[in-house]
Amino acid sequence: MLEVRRLRILRELAARGTIAATAEALGYTAPAISQQLAALERESGAELLERDGRSVRLTDAAERLVIRTEAVLAELEAAAAELEAGAGALHGTVRLAAFPTAAATLAPAAMAAFSRAHPHASVVLDELEPEQARPALKLGEVDVAILHEYDFSPIPRDPGIEQRHLLEDEMLVALPDDHPAARGRTVDLRALEQERWVAGYLDTACHRVVMTACRAAGYEPLVGARTNDFRVVLALVAAGQGVALVPRLALDDGTKGVALRPSKSGPLLRRITAAVRAGGAGHPGAAALVDALAQVAAKTQRG
Repeated sequence: MLEVRRLRILRELAARGTIAATAEALGYTAPAISQQLAALERESGAELLERDGRSVRLTDAAERLVIRTEAVLAELEAAAAELEAGAGALHGTVRLAAFPTAAATLAPAAMAAFSRAHPHASVVLDELEPEQARPALKLGEVDVAILHEYDFSPIPRDPGIEQRHLLEDEMLVALPDDHPAARGRTVDLRALEQERWVAGYLDTACHRVVMTACRAAGYEPLVGARTNDFRVVLALVAAGQGVALVPRLALDDGTKGVALRPSKSGPLLRRITAAVRAGGAGHPGAAALVDALAQVAAKTQRG
């Protein structure tokens, strides 16, 4: 009989690529992870890892086992949700992860609505970028995650996660209000080739959206500042320190000195979703929070 805990370790190794990263994510030591994987090989009677010095690669048999593992974990999650649903009134804590813009806009109203409807339960919020929230969700560190992806760079479907659409958020070009390109109703990104750009941190979606949009316009952007905080982005743009792409959801009254225009080539959209673990949509707490998020998102989209 294959042990579920060891299957989870194999699944995480497939997602993270190294023993060290898997150990860090799961809170084990690297030798302990290696021991558990060796035990799983003995249980399965198959070679699961190809070792080359300090690096490992999953064999074809291991890749097939990971696919099966996703289905097993989803069934266990669904079983736990079913048991929880029969427990009566909602109690306990629901853990929510949200990227900064959603944490400042969608999450507070949804958490308040959840608290009013379920006074004996609570929501705990962690501010996490999608790159952090996805593994945290799959590891069980959070129960619901607000994620986003861009229409030009969709994230491959993850069988370990179920998502519900919340809203589409348009990215606008942010310019100093006296910039020549701000005179029109739209902005041709090709006209900004010589500008300094404010982009996100490397390996985040806020970085990729700038790089992808500028490359589509035919050039490599010159990045003059990196931040994932759109308040900082807008302050830098207002001070004439660069141009940027900013989502509508991040805008408030603090945009003095900044002109915001759609891209001439068409809308740049990011799709925002609420995610739970596969099989976990029936957890009463998670379901109630996702419903609250959907209601807030619908009001936001109409507004």
